[in-house]
Amino acid sequence: MKTGRIPQRGYTLVELLVAMSIGIILVGAVIVAYVTQTQTYNTTTSQAGTQNAENAIAAIVTPIIRATGFVGCLTNSQPIPNINAGGPPPLLTLGTAPTLVYGYDANGTAGTGTLTLTQNAANDTTSTDWTSFGGASGLDASLSGQVEGGSDVLIALGAAPGSQPAALSAQAVTGATTLTVLQNAASPVPLAAGQLVALSDCSKTNAFQISTVATAGAVTTVNLPAASTNPLASPVAGLNNAFPANSQLIPLQQTALFVAQGAGGQSVLTLATYTYTGGTWGWQYSPLVPGVDTMQVLYGIGTPGTGVPSEYVPASAVTPANSIYSIRLAFLLEGQPGSGSTPNATSFTVLGTTVNVPTDTRLRRVYDMTINLRNAS
Repeated sequence: MKTGRIPQRGYTLVELLVAMSIGIILVGAVIVAYVTQTQTYNTTTSQAGTQNAENAIAAIVTPIIRATGFVGCLTNSQPIPNINAGGPPPLLTLGTAPTLVYGYDANGTAGTGTLTLTQNAANDTTSTDWTSFGGASGLDASLSGQVEGGSDVLIALGAAPGSQPAALSAQAVTGATTLTVLQNAASPVPLAAGQLVALSDCSKTNAFQISTVATAGAVTTVNLPAASTNPLASPVAGLNNAFPANSQLIPLQQTALFVAQGAGGQSVLTLATYTYTGGTWGWQYSPLVPGVDTMQVLYGIGTPGTGVPSEYVPASAVTPANSIYSIRLAFLLEGQPGSGSTPNATSFTVLGTTVNVPTDTRLRRVYDMTINLRNAS
């Protein structure tokens, strides 16, 4: 019987090269699939994020602007004495008549200009980088250093969001120093010392800051300030300054909206409320929506008494002869890095302003909204 060794055979060089090629192709396919899936995930997540941002902006901003000028049942075209007495700062005064909405244009915008943004820019400390109503130069000192360059600023004064008016229980005579109001004992209207409120009977409205307040069950006693700022001692021209029973007393809130540098350097839509704390007035800042590159604002103005805007103009074009009936806002929203293709769009039109953004891989889009003022007519 004949025996022998079984010949041993390895892979040839050609076979190894073929195997390596196939492996490289497979690995490449996996990498491409992974990159594509990652890109799709980032884009989808960013789109969902910007949609959530739009929903949040609409939910928060709309009621604030809708309530602008709502000071009881009076329209915002009628006179309101004492609107600056002890409460709102002078920035709400346009010309010689008080106004319930005010704004600042960032220089280089105004609906026709060009704005070049730096990613997560620091807040601007140069107040002259803004122009306000009537073409006046300079951002109010109380907001200096709090706003990112290139962001417009909108100031609104009106009923505090979610608030309901309380009713006077008896007529308030001219010169009275106290008001008695009826309350729903289960859900009373929150009234506090130092708070800004408006008293209205639909033919006139006066605003004042509460001195002291006491609530007992369904009745609240509101003490008015000194005679110099007492709304019942400052008559509206041509009107009886007494307020009849069931006149409305409603809490007011002054609010500012703008883009600021937030935590971690990210640009964020910010809400500031002007509050009375410790005997002084000042802004309290609340970051609302991160990833907002800029905010631009136009004002719907028209002939007083018509209630209909005839054109939309920047803040610098609003004059005492105009009535503001609606507000148009636009926001440039950004996604996370890698959410867009490369190269991404680097220029956007935001309410007529050309906004140049850094070249990166962020998905961006413009969200705009038009809101009518509740008491425009």
